[in-house]
Amino acid sequence: MTQPLRADAQRNLGRVLDAAAEVLAERGADVSVDEIARRAGVGHGTVFRRFPTKDALIAAVVVERLRELIALAEEAVAAEDAAAAFRGFMLRVAEQHARDRRLFECFDKCVETPELTELHALGGRLVERAKAAGAVRPELTAVDVETIFGAALRAAPPEHAERYAEIVLAGLRPPA
Repeated sequence: MTQPLRADAQRNLGRVLDAAAEVLAERGADVSVDEIARRAGVGHGTVFRRFPTKDALIAAVVVERLRELIALAEEAVAAEDAAAAFRGFMLRVAEQHARDRRLFECFDKCVETPELTELHALGGRLVERAKAAGAVRPELTAVDVETIFGAALRAAPPEHAERYAEIVLAGLRPPA
């Protein structure tokens, strides 16, 4: 059984994760643990007591973002209007990608997490619902949608992420 963290240790953990998310979003995975510790206002050892490697810290931050996306996807899957829910989810992803662009690049470090698997499954359900509602071309798969959307977001300057997302969404719709 895992012991709950002391209040000060829990605060430090939150500060480390917040600082790591901020620095990773700004500079990507090349940032040093020392920079993260400095931003969090803790010592280098405090970070390594909780995260044995920088990759473990990156994974913890990415898993937090994945959980946020999972919550959004679950909400969208449960929504009555499948087309509007799909569009809304995709625009929220674009918004988060623009805000945390360099952090999204770190997702590759977490390809084995259950959270990423869950997000892909929910994405598949969203695409299928959107196809049934006529909002996505019937020949497209969830992998197609993710690949096309991801490529557009990676190419988009952050200030144009929503515009690129809207263009992709228009292209995903079946011809009139």
